Amino acid sequence: MVILEGRSRVAPWASSRAQRRLVELESLLAGQDAAEVVRTVTRALGEHRRAFDEEGIVLYAGTNTMSPRALAVHEATVSSRPSMGWPGEKFQAGLEHLDVLETVAPLRMASLMEGRFAEVRLQSATLANLACYTAFARPGDTIAVLPEAAGGHASHHAQGAAGIRGLRVADLPYDADRFTIDHARLPGFLDRERPAIVVIGASLMLFPHDVAAVRAACDEVAATLIYDASHVAGLIAGRRFQRPLADGAHILTMSTYKSFGGPPGAAIVTREEALAERVSAAAYPGLTANYDAARLAPLAVTAAELAETGPAYADACMANARALASALQAAGFSVAAADLGWTVSHHVAVDAGAFGGGDEAARALAAGGVYLSGIGLPGQPPGEPMRGLRIGTQEITRRGLAPGHMETVAELMARLLIKGEDPARVLPAATALRGSVTGPR
Repeated sequence: MVILEGRSRVAPWASSRAQRRLVELESLLAGQDAAEVVRTVTRALGEHRRAFDEEGIVLYAGTNTMSPRALAVHEATVSSRPSMGWPGEKFQAGLEHLDVLETVAPLRMASLMEGRFAEVRLQSATLANLACYTAFARPGDTIAVLPEAAGGHASHHAQGAAGIRGLRVADLPYDADRFTIDHARLPGFLDRERPAIVVIGASLMLFPHDVAAVRAACDEVAATLIYDASHVAGLIAGRRFQRPLADGAHILTMSTYKSFGGPPGAAIVTREEALAERVSAAAYPGLTANYDAARLAPLAVTAAELAETGPAYADACMANARALASALQAAGFSVAAADLGWTVSHHVAVDAGAFGGGDEAARALAAGGVYLSGIGLPGQPPGEPMRGLRIGTQEITRRGLAPGHMETVAELMARLLIKGEDPARVLPAATALRGSVTGPR
């Protein structure tokens, strides 16, 4: 770590890049009174809303916007009301109205995701994964997960929730050329490693997993199979891409925003009562006491909407992804998995090695009003910075962009990265494209 002359008070252990930004902000914000703090946060919120909700082209794979009906039932005051215990036996009296939310949300989620039981109280998919690790593994056990370069999430690896639980992490055998698990090597790997848990699902999912084949291999070593659907839950809800629980996953964990389009938070879904009971005990009282009950109303509404509109929404997300991949390739980008058809999900990946890597390319795009993130790509050398750009089409789809707009999106990206135009000249075009559609819907 580089020690700066002026070290951050918030995170003096952060990287030099982060410390420079923190020190700058700490200097600007020091000594503010309450009125000044109100002005500061109001201005920051307004600028963020303008950039992301009004003017920007948001291709970040980890975001979305709720529908108008879901937003309408997001009652912020409920967040400050503690709600501990099952309906009918709360620690706090007078919460019968919240009992309704705590019943309708898991019922709708379980049905939509093709399960029987849904745990919806956890605040993030990372905590959902930790609850599963707590329920199905003990410290010192092995967990088998996708390699980080293949999209294995931090919560699957030693630096995240798996490490917090004290689990040993082993990377599943992976075929980088095919963007899939190496099924020929999988049985021998599992027999050698004897994991308590196998996690599939990733932060970049261009193609579905062969869940049935992985489950068959897991059964040979009595491993619990968890499918982390955080990024593809909206497609699964629409009965597209794949059906993890129907195909054999013991447990499905997921974020409730991203492609799903609900409020921030998580759900854990299963068909098996015994598994659901163990997950429930890990979630409460294991990892939560009070939680944000305000999430449950928009979650229930989002699930109910997706039960009706999910297939059309998923189809539109996937059509936009295919159109954008084709347009990016035509514009001169190196789109990952070109020989496999680029993608069958709502994700697209671009090799950004020619632009300084994923992080540098993402910063250049953001300056021109196009927002996304870097990611590792399968097969890149170990230790190399993230080489890829990860694109998700879920938010632009909900905003109203269609396949016919994707050539313009690719052109914006090409102007910023391939042609190296001044972002100030590109930003008005991005704003104009965003203003041409009315979403969300």
